[in-house]
Amino acid sequence: MILESYYWKKELLKTSEKLKKKIKVKKYWTPKKYAKFEKEIMFGFYIIRKLIEANKLTNKIVSTKKEYKVHNNLGTKITIRNRHSFDEYYDFGNYSIRKSDLKFLNNQFIHSYIFSPIISTVDDYSLKLMENEKLTDEEHCEIHENSEKEVIGIFFNSDKNKDKSIFQIDIKTIIEIFQDVGNCNVTSISMKYNEKKDDWDCVLKDDENKIPNESLELINKLEEE
Repeated sequence: MILESYYWKKELLKTSEKLKKKIKVKKYWTPKKYAKFEKEIMFGFYIIRKLIEANKLTNKIVSTKKEYKVHNNLGTKITIRNRHSFDEYYDFGNYSIRKSDLKFLNNQFIHSYIFSPIISTVDDYSLKLMENEKLTDEEHCEIHENSEKEVIGIFFNSDKNKDKSIFQIDIKTIIEIFQDVGNCNVTSISMKYNEKKDDWDCVLKDDENKIPNESLELINKLEEE
């Protein structure tokens, strides 16, 4: 249960701003920096999961589907002994496009078996140099290390689908999700008793984001604390 969702949503908005600042990669990520990024993503999706379970988000937000890429497994069983070299076991040369709602994405990140940020070279000069097929692996790595880089997305999957596929989502999509949820304001709720589950079904709306004066006063009060 979440008593006051304001603080949880505010944390998501803060995280989205932190992620924006991390897109530009100035130097090689240390294990500490990698862990911090990992925590921000996973904790962000955990917040969303708790907000959904506590009926603190509108049905529209929860059902909104986000796009990502799917790379199929090439036939190798993924285990804790080989997942560190996952780039060898999925077809990254091909992909299909899929859309899923927040509940699915939450489960994939919270129960992630593989989680790896995608840091890519973005400056044209370095990209041109890397087109040279005669480059050794060491030369290729050196160019990459000295180039302008950005976090463009994340590779991820869960223990349930690791042997089928791996997903690739844009970092801007994750930022958008955190912002949408962080700015979600439930202004009306209707309930109907569900005999099968012996509980109430809730339909939550935002009435086109028209926030009642009482809610605005509460938000302003919380901001002052």
